Amino acid sequence: MKQVFLAIIIALMTVGLYGQEPVVDQGEPKVKLKVVYEKSFDEEILDVIFDTATVSIEEAKQMGWKEEAFTEEEKAKGKVSISYPRVVFVSRGRRLSWLPDERRGSYRTKEIEFHDKNAKIINKLILGRKTSQQVFFSPNKKYILVNRLLSEWGSGYSLGGAVYERIGKKIWEIDELTPMAVSDEGYVIAGHVDWMNGPPTRGGDFYVYDPQGARIATIVNPDKRRLASLLANFSKDGNYALLCFSPEEAQPAVFVLIAKEGKILWKKEIACIYSRWVGETDIFPQKGVIGCIYKGGLQLFYIDWTGNLRWLIPLTASGYACCRFAQDGKRVYASSSKGYLWCFDLKTGKVIWRHKEPWSPPVEGKRGVPGAPEFLELYELGQNIVVNATYKVLVFDSKTGKLVAESDYGKDTRIFLSLHNGRIFVIDVKGKRVLGLEVEEG
Repeated sequence: MKQVFLAIIIALMTVGLYGQEPVVDQGEPKVKLKVVYEKSFDEEILDVIFDTATVSIEEAKQMGWKEEAFTEEEKAKGKVSISYPRVVFVSRGRRLSWLPDERRGSYRTKEIEFHDKNAKIINKLILGRKTSQQVFFSPNKKYILVNRLLSEWGSGYSLGGAVYERIGKKIWEIDELTPMAVSDEGYVIAGHVDWMNGPPTRGGDFYVYDPQGARIATIVNPDKRRLASLLANFSKDGNYALLCFSPEEAQPAVFVLIAKEGKILWKKEIACIYSRWVGETDIFPQKGVIGCIYKGGLQLFYIDWTGNLRWLIPLTASGYACCRFAQDGKRVYASSSKGYLWCFDLKTGKVIWRHKEPWSPPVEGKRGVPGAPEFLELYELGQNIVVNATYKVLVFDSKTGKLVAESDYGKDTRIFLSLHNGRIFVIDVKGKRVLGLEVEEG
């Protein structure tokens, strides 16, 4: 009875807080997404890491760049700096998870190809021959981390993993633990990860390794009876990392912010459920940490740089949640897979604007429309917010929340996004192609 009463109170609070949200009148998009690059592949592609090369205009065109991609100054010089696929994730052809990061695991990716600028394969990494593997990037995709998980099926499974450069060169390898995050300097955080289809084993610690592979710190589990070493993420500058100790399927979650060498800056326990299936976290150095959790419903928290929980806000939506600090460090963006997008004031937690899709369920717990373009990736690009809506790219003005551009690739495909050098790249899985987009005014 107490739990029912608590659920009712939270629901009433949600209506009270968000009943008067400033929902933006969208109207029709005012700008277009212009295709400036297109490259086809022989097989389905699930992800791409881009690199930069300086080539002639003619070389760029042969690589897939269109005439409208070049400025008059670049045409006059005859040289241009372009993006090209350096690392390509080749699909096994299996059904994709709604969780974007899942596509890089060995269940769905059969191999990672390392290319030169002329699309020649210079190295190749085969995944999942004997073990179940997950793949992670450093924040700016300088390094690739491939780990091995304990698996329920098959023999010869083992823990461990390795760090690779973007040319496929192995930097170093670990055997006794499972690496979970890598920075652009090469620092690695490892932990204990249990079977891929079950909750992690409770009691595990986190371990920090330097770029040479030496263990330099241990972050001790604060409650080995209840908690597991669940997730780790580095900040974009690589100087800090957020750790989460949690049993994943139950409360509580303990968040720990550390410096890259392992010094603990603060610990904060929240009576909530945190899992990779719930949502994301983000770190803004000297500002704090935000994250999406489940506590009687989907909620967004902000912990300041000294470890104080400044606000915890119910989101009037269910589903998977993304979150990002704005580049100015004054606002926070969040989205729900059920077609919601918010902008919050960092200091107060007050809603600045909110977008809601016509098909979105009106309240927490309601299901969306089958086949609807669910919001699964969220990025800030210049003055815009870019959303991967399953098979659409949506672009919003970050100041007003107004939809300014939209591109639909059809319900029979699935897309993923990669941002590089100020452009949006669309990985069209069924189309076996990658498109480069620019926002065209007028």
